[in-house]
Amino acid sequence: PSPLPLYFLGFLFAFLEALRMVAAGALLADLLPKEALARARGQLGAFYAAADALSDLAAGLLFTRSRPWTVGLGSGLLFLAAGLYRALPLPPRSSVRPEGGSLLGLRFLWESPSLRPLLLQEALLGLAYAFFAGLLPFVVLRGLGEASWVLGLLGAVQSLGGALGGLLVGAVLGRLGEGGTLRLALGLAGLGLLGTALLPPWPLLAGLTFLLGAGGALFGAVAGAVRLSQAPPELRGRVAGGFLFLSGALAPLGPLLGGALAGVALPLPFLLAGGLLLALASWAGRGWR
Repeated sequence: PSPLPLYFLGFLFAFLEALRMVAAGALLADLLPKEALARARGQLGAFYAAADALSDLAAGLLFTRSRPWTVGLGSGLLFLAAGLYRALPLPPRSSVRPEGGSLLGLRFLWESPSLRPLLLQEALLGLAYAFFAGLLPFVVLRGLGEASWVLGLLGAVQSLGGALGGLLVGAVLGRLGEGGTLRLALGLAGLGLLGTALLPPWPLLAGLTFLLGAGGALFGAVAGAVRLSQAPPELRGRVAGGFLFLSGALAPLGPLLGGALAGVALPLPFLLAGGLLLALASWAGRGWR
């Protein structure tokens, strides 16, 4: 059969997921105070990572036994999620309706003296993640000469690191504050990338992948909470959408740039990305509590 319907459904699902992420992020910021927002984002990220890993396994097992059951169960869970969202205590709609879409949210982030550095740091972290994701198969299968199952294991370890990092957001924030947590997160991610440049054996690479996942989850939870809590309520959806647009626009650049650098030397993109994140860690969150 023609794959065109599957392409259309994949596009539609990605489109709806982007809408859900924007709306859910803005709604969470409306329902929770700033001091609880980062912890809640971390916990949700941890559950999301665990559910994503389990759903891949469950979907593969179910699909081999009954394709209609796979589609039916997935559709039912989507409708259940929609009903649960509708059951939340939705805040009253703001009477202020600023004109403009997600680009208005990006402009707000860029024009804010405190949020502009955070926006750049998070964009660079996302680019570094794209480096890693695009080049990891080449590192494992060609650079280390390992079997394909090692690549799957590393993906699971990275998700595990992200889940643990999300669960620890509240504890780390309580000890280090926002600035210290951001510096720790960038430091962990930078160490994970720098260690990968050494092309270590896969057990050590799994530990580095875990650090990268934990650092990314910590940074994303805190940075997202700061970003949304400083935006006025009528702009939160646009701010969330603008950042998602920026992340999507930068995502293809990671594999392209990483591949070009790896053509010179395989460790080069990891050295550059890891060194840059460690340099950013030294001044991230300066002046914050």
